[in-house]
Amino acid sequence: MEPVPLIVTGLCTPERKRYSAGLAAATRRGLIEIPGGHAAVGGSTPTRITPAAGDLGHVVVDVDVDVDVRHLDVVMGSPAPPIVCVIDARHLIDDLRDGSPLDPRAPAGDDRGDVGARARRAATLLEAAESVSIVQWESVDTPRLSLLMALASHLAPRARVRLSRGPADDVRALFAARTLPSTPDEVLERAGWVHALNDSHDPHMTDPRVTTFRYERLHPFHPARLASALDRIDAGRSGLLVRSAGFCRIASRPGILARWDQVGSAIWIDPLDAGPSADGTAQDIALTGLDLIVGDLVATLDSALVTDAELEEGPECWRRMPDPLPVWPPLPHERSPRER
Repeated sequence: MEPVPLIVTGLCTPERKRYSAGLAAATRRGLIEIPGGHAAVGGSTPTRITPAAGDLGHVVVDVDVDVDVRHLDVVMGSPAPPIVCVIDARHLIDDLRDGSPLDPRAPAGDDRGDVGARARRAATLLEAAESVSIVQWESVDTPRLSLLMALASHLAPRARVRLSRGPADDVRALFAARTLPSTPDEVLERAGWVHALNDSHDPHMTDPRVTTFRYERLHPFHPARLASALDRIDAGRSGLLVRSAGFCRIASRPGILARWDQVGSAIWIDPLDAGPSADGTAQDIALTGLDLIVGDLVATLDSALVTDAELEEGPECWRRMPDPLPVWPPLPHERSPRER
């Protein structure tokens, strides 16, 4: 297997940087830092990495939390390099519930300024990882460690989750288990919610308190009832919903397939596609949480669906439903030629 760079991510900057430096020293590689504020941190344009000296295959790349690792050109290349996500056992769950933005100064339209953006980045870094290294675990009791490792495994079921005893041991275990290089498509499909929607969710580590399940329905959501249901879910009446993602339809916005993306108390429901094919798309959402009362959570989501009678009224009536959800930007086919 040809030498590849090692990508290190993680929400906790001091622990990530310390780990990256130790990994570079242990593997005798150069160290490249991709700092926050980089040109392509928030967009879909790949961020290009150029080593100051030597081959890119012989470096460790420390990626600031501000940078979306899924848009690094080296990750999108073939083969895709290993991604190691460093998480701090002392505050993983708090990170996944953090309501802070990634960058409070981010301009309008930059989702790094969104409420809950740090929690979303914590989840997506885990989901993209090939290896999860848990540090600062020595001060955490055994039941808590079991829960944390299971939660990481549910969010990243194809990742190797380890209680780190040092970067050198971690990378040896990673390469010992790595039989074939990854492809860019595999990186994007590692997330637990993707596996749950494909009925292939089989985490290596489990704990009785950690649950992932799939919610599927044919009826669209009533927008006002959905807003109320989300408030009840966020209040924790059915357990702690840590992460949910998938696809949904809102009755007042007929014919549009939307992406459902929730972490902690923050949720984003954004339009993906429009047209006849979107009309028949069911609610299809994967949900992961702690101490979930699945029946209650399903009943709460079901209460937000349109009734059979409302469904028969058709799209013209649906559009008049009270809709407190955030307004969507125009879809590409709705924009004027000057806006496209």
